Amino acid sequence: MKILRIAFVLLILSSSSVYGATPTETTEAFFKQLQKGDFDAAAAFFDPSALTEFRHSLGVIDTAPPVAQQQFREAFFGAGATAQSIAALSDMEFFASFLRAALAQAEAQGRVNFDGMEVLGEVMEGSDVAHVLTRNRLMVGDVEVEGMEVVSCKKRGDEWKLLVSTQMKSLANQIRSALASVPR
Repeated sequence: MKILRIAFVLLILSSSSVYGATPTETTEAFFKQLQKGDFDAAAAFFDPSALTEFRHSLGVIDTAPPVAQQQFREAFFGAGATAQSIAALSDMEFFASFLRAALAQAEAQGRVNFDGMEVLGEVMEGSDVAHVLTRNRLMVGDVEVEGMEVVSCKKRGDEWKLLVSTQMKSLANQIRSALASVPR
C-alpha cells in the first residue's frame, strides 16, 4: 500500500510539470517547438480566443481582388489552397500554417536558428496575465540577429496560453494594408 501511495505522489508531481507550467516554461516550450519545426504543436500553446482574433484580422483577404487572394492563399497555405480549404481549417491550423509560411519566408534568406533564446524574467499583470521577457539570438544564414521580445501569456484554467505578439499583429496589418492597396 505504501508503494502505491508513493507511486501516486510521483505521478501527480510528474504531471504537474505539464499542466501547471509557468508562463516562462510555456514560453520555453513554445520556442522548442518552433526550433523543431513543429508548427502545429507551437500553435497549440496559444490562447484560442487570440487565434480567433488573429484569423479575423486577416479576413480582408476576402475583399481583395481574386488574383491577390490566390497569391495570399498560396503564400501562406500552400499551392492549390482555396477559400474553402482555408475556411475548413481550425483557428489553430490556420495559425500553424501562417507560422510555417512566415518562417519559410525568413529561411529564404538563410537557415533560421532559435538556439539562442534566453528568458530574462517574468512580470505579472494581475493574476491571470504574465509577460515573459526574452532575448533572442537568431542566425539567419550567416547573420546573427539579436532582439528583445515580450511574450504575453494568459491563464486559462490550469494552463498558461500565449497571446499573439504585436509583431504578428503588425505583420497581419501589413498584409491587410498591402491587399487593400491592390487595384480592383
